[in-house]
Amino acid sequence: MNTFQIEHQCPQCGAPANLDEADRLFACPFCRVRSLLLTRDYFRYVLPAKSPVGKELIYFPYWRFKGTLLFSLPSGNEYKFVDVNQLGVDSAGIPLSLGLRPQVLKLKFISPDMPGCFIPPTHSFSETFTTFQKRLSLFLSKPVLYRAHLGECIGLLYSPFYAKGRLYDAVLDTPLGKLPETFSVEGSKAEKPSWKVSFVPALCPDCGWDLEGQREALALHCRNCQSSWYPAAQKLTRVESHCLQDAEQGLFFLPFWQVTCEISNIALKTYGDLAQAANLTQRVDPAIQAREFRFWTPAFKLRAPAFLRLAESLTLTQAQEMLTPSLPPERHQPVTLPVEEACESLKVILAGVIKPRRHIAEMLTRITIHPTHFRLAYLPFREDQHDYIQTQMQLAVNKNLLSLSRSL
Repeated sequence: MNTFQIEHQCPQCGAPANLDEADRLFACPFCRVRSLLLTRDYFRYVLPAKSPVGKELIYFPYWRFKGTLLFSLPSGNEYKFVDVNQLGVDSAGIPLSLGLRPQVLKLKFISPDMPGCFIPPTHSFSETFTTFQKRLSLFLSKPVLYRAHLGECIGLLYSPFYAKGRLYDAVLDTPLGKLPETFSVEGSKAEKPSWKVSFVPALCPDCGWDLEGQREALALHCRNCQSSWYPAAQKLTRVESHCLQDAEQGLFFLPFWQVTCEISNIALKTYGDLAQAANLTQRVDPAIQAREFRFWTPAFKLRAPAFLRLAESLTLTQAQEMLTPSLPPERHQPVTLPVEEACESLKVILAGVIKPRRHIAEMLTRITIHPTHFRLAYLPFREDQHDYIQTQMQLAVNKNLLSLSRSL
């Protein structure tokens, strides 16, 4: 699956730079300054324009989603990978989708000094996405008990147009048709852009040391003060980091989110509650029955079947007591899945854990899950020819699957 390419300039020296849409840590090849890309909600891009001199551009918004749709059905979970964009306003004559244009053109971040009129979306991402989910669920067996998504990328694309007696597509400089009689720039509440991407120095907020991380990493580590940092809006916030220690050398560590939640309409606060809800057949040691229940999910991109398999296995294991506060060794997979998106999957994980399955239909509609706390957990995996293997918990992740998931 192709990803967007973004043209930009180094905020320090002004040198041109090409970024991938998944990049969060930018290292300028000229001045060597490392910066973090932060935004208050989601990134906004514009497509390049070709238009006559003197014609003001009008930018229409398109919501974009790339990720996995999860559907919980009475028979089990189903999933579909999608990469879609859809017009965010009601306006006749404007194409409903940009098609493949964003994947073949080089985009730019919106900045306050960018000329043109930007039409704000009248439909929120949630409304647009719900409509798309319902449309796609028509092709699934009924009933659909719950819908969720793992959003690898969510953003807003602005496509340029201009008026010259009729409406013109400013990307190709070709006419589209007559302007809708009901449309006017003034009536659409067009605005000048006020959004921008913040480039923050990749330095530890506590001690000023260089933060460690790969270009697509969301969580960064400071080896000097042994701290981990995660982006929240336009700043970095501290996040707990724990590891499962292992005496074997040369292990590869994979990151997971541990999420503590308030769950209503089901008794699920302890390991003992989990054993009952999941109908576990093995005897539960009384010493661990009172252990606090937490959801576990991968903190890295992975295709849905493997993601849910790992999440369900670790949620059933509840291995948090085996961890100690520490940073992962240098050989570790970067955190690439936001915790906000991981939390979207919690109900689907719960549906895969509860047994027997026939109880799911009546339970999912009543259950509410409210995340209250999260932390990172790094588990060591031994590498063989084809897989990364976690021997203590009997887990395996295919190396090719992990490698290919980077391009999701």
